[in-house]
Amino acid sequence: MQQSPFTHYSIKTVESKHTFLLPQEVDALEQLCPQLSSEKHRHALDAFLFCCYTGLRYSDFTQLSSDNIVQVEKESWLVFRSKKTAVETKLPLLWLFQGKALKILHRYADKESFFRLAPNSIINKVLIKLGKSAGIQKHFSFHTARHTNATLLIYNGANITTVQKLLGHKSIKTTQIYSEIFPESIVEDLKKCYFSTNAKE
Repeated sequence: MQQSPFTHYSIKTVESKHTFLLPQEVDALEQLCPQLSSEKHRHALDAFLFCCYTGLRYSDFTQLSSDNIVQVEKESWLVFRSKKTAVETKLPLLWLFQGKALKILHRYADKESFFRLAPNSIINKVLIKLGKSAGIQKHFSFHTARHTNATLLIYNGANITTVQKLLGHKSIKTTQIYSEIFPESIVEDLKKCYFSTNAKE
């Protein structure tokens, strides 16, 4: 009997590294958007930025309708059930990233058309082109928006359990992979310690 060539083979697993955009890279895309002459490109970028601010997956974004925008005490919330996990998520749009997702929504009178995108593979090709136009060197896709949302929320001081709830994660361990530490945040934390210590002296 012939021995399997994989008998002594072991699979090595490594921690995956998620691509996310830095605050200045998101800013560059925001500044690029009004300059775009192509309506399709502007729509794709608006959808991507909307997901940077809300943390939605492509599959969840494209199943939304105006019915998912719910008024709670005169404020707009995005309420939906994730296609991947079936977890219901409620997002207070006004309080996420200074209400930037809400501002994008207001630019589209027809909400149904805003939530309808070309296939993910086509959108990703558009994003590569737009990223280069914005001077962003890294390769990113539509799903990068979700990673960006989580990482920037934590960077801005949001509690990780809050981020877990906003992303609709069932386990806190899934959320913890986004606990990246920016060099900038290290410097800011050290500055706070420095000035706090000097103030006491």
